[in-house]
Amino acid sequence: MVARGDVGEVWRFEGRFDLDEPGTLEAGPHGGLLRDLGAHLADQALWLLGPVTAVYAEMDWVDGVGGRTDAAFAQSLTHASGAHSRLSASKLNRNAEKAYRLYGSAGSYIASGTDVQTAAILAGRRPADEGEAWGYEDESRWGVLRTAAGETRVPSERGAYQDYHAQFAAAARGEGPGRCRARKGSGRWRCSTLRESARSRAAW
Repeated sequence: MVARGDVGEVWRFEGRFDLDEPGTLEAGPHGGLLRDLGAHLADQALWLLGPVTAVYAEMDWVDGVGGRTDAAFAQSLTHASGAHSRLSASKLNRNAEKAYRLYGSAGSYIASGTDVQTAAILAGRRPADEGEAWGYEDESRWGVLRTAAGETRVPSERGAYQDYHAQFAAAARGEGPGRCRARKGSGRWRCSTLRESARSRAAW
């Protein structure tokens, strides 16, 4: 949609990834949710809107056996294009939902759902058993594109964790290209560095 210009000039991307998984929160100074889910949300924003020039982050903290830990966050990214991303996540608020919003000069795209692949795995289903039927979001969860022409439901892309892991294994064996080129990796490193700087300031 971004490449086709469906929403016109992109102004803002909002991504939220809430999980009801207190037990999976990695505690202590080397854990925290910003380094966990924050990395995935930031990667999505970089892939959609390009390099980042500034980051602002706010964290919600808990004290536990492993030490002081950020258990939820909200971060704002300013992209070189002038667009902005607003990203947030939590594991302690007893909510499980993914939500994405894309706003532009000609319309918007709104989508919400859950992690369909994780839900399937927890239900005992496996990609090897379902083949090409694996990883599809139910039609009721498809996002909606709204423009002057009206509303259009947009089919969700198929999720395929298994393909990613197969490609990663092949690259590690030297049998295929890495999935992230050095230039892209440096951009993600810069964004991560900016986020960690914001994280360390917020900790004080």
